[in-house]
Amino acid sequence: MKKGLIIFIAFLSVFFISACSNDSNSLSGKTFKVANTPVFQEDIDKLDKYPVVVTLEFLDDNAVRTIDTEGTYQLNDDELVINFENENENLEITFSEFKESEKDFSTYSTIISNRELQVEDHSKLSRLEVLANKLSEDMPIEFIEKQER
Repeated sequence: MKKGLIIFIAFLSVFFISACSNDSNSLSGKTFKVANTPVFQEDIDKLDKYPVVVTLEFLDDNAVRTIDTEGTYQLNDDELVINFENENENLEITFSEFKESEKDFSTYSTIISNRELQVEDHSKLSRLEVLANKLSEDMPIEFIEKQER
């Protein structure tokens, strides 16, 4: 009886820990083209009509990288928050309603619910401002997984 109780408690512990674990690791090791949803309804199912805003590479330890900037990300339930920071700027992007896409060519669908750019010195060159200007709040977005060749 005692042995059965220990096995049952161990099973419950493993189940509880896995149920409470963070979903961030589901993005780790994947690269996505982040694309705006087309304006015209007749283009909604045409992959070539989705303009790519940025490509994001999700790394281990909740790191994320673009071509020239690294940052961090946090995925909790249906919200993905990405934070890019350099010596002069901080850009935080919140994607809400982050869920599996209904599109055959896309992995996730989401909406930008918040985008905050903070610049310390406006006289310095801004790398993150260009990206921030391409991402408007309430914009529907598709995360299209980039396949390795």
